[in-house]
Amino acid sequence: MKIVVTGSAGRLGHLTIGELLDYDHEVLSIDKVPISESVCRGSVIDLLRAEDLAQAFEGADAVIHLARKKFPYTSNGFDAESRTWKTPDVLGDAAIFGYNVTLSYNVIAAAFTAGVKKLVMGSSLTIYGFYYPSRWSAPDYLPVDEDYPLNPQDPYSVSKLVVERACDAFASKSDMQIASLRFAGICADFTHQTLKERRKNPLRWSGPLWTYIDVRDAALACRLAVEANFAGHEAFNICAPNTIMERPTAELVTEYLPSARLRTSSEGNWAGYDSEKSGKMLGFRAGHLLD
Repeated sequence: MKIVVTGSAGRLGHLTIGELLDYDHEVLSIDKVPISESVCRGSVIDLLRAEDLAQAFEGADAVIHLARKKFPYTSNGFDAESRTWKTPDVLGDAAIFGYNVTLSYNVIAAAFTAGVKKLVMGSSLTIYGFYYPSRWSAPDYLPVDEDYPLNPQDPYSVSKLVVERACDAFASKSDMQIASLRFAGICADFTHQTLKERRKNPLRWSGPLWTYIDVRDAALACRLAVEANFAGHEAFNICAPNTIMERPTAELVTEYLPSARLRTSSEGNWAGYDSEKSGKMLGFRAGHLLD
């Protein structure tokens, strides 16, 4: 297939391109900055220019959209006492929110205009509302599947919800196949030392339900999603089947999320988000696991 990848200068974009090339796909990389040592054709395009995107998408079979701007508070906004996240730069967050939503909408609209048949969008498990809450609450049940209500509170997570709703709208008026990949926190540290350090603070990582995904597995999910065949817009949880912790998950839930109901009889270490749908529909299973 002829596949366009946005955000190709990032680690996930770079590995996704390599994954696609390994399986004989023809790839065009798009970013707003030049990419050195590119392994495929590349174009420097501002994703805020929808007309330029539509032109670049002409003749493509699929688009994988991974470009975004990071929200600063997602790295350092956690308040342990209240188990909530602080977002002090409201206007700065508003600007990033507008930027991310606009460029994502432009990608969807350009793909629709160019007649692209398949679209893969980088979404996030934050969309359920537990990663960055301004008012803390525990999930009603675990593991959280794609049918769980979406109640995001922070700007990053709300932006993902808005984009997924746009995907619903375009899928309803076209034959375009759209996959929203709800990634867990992506670990680009191939030694997984970063994940091991997180074990020291289980409270901090209770919001993400201690889940993770190796960037190599995230790239695999992108390829599988673009190669899969289904109708309309579907969302998929993408995470490793285990957590970052060494303790059994049920013990962690009892200590940090006591009100959550367990919908599994599995023992040992299992992920707080359910990725069974991605396994059934995409054939995805994470292979780069911590420990």
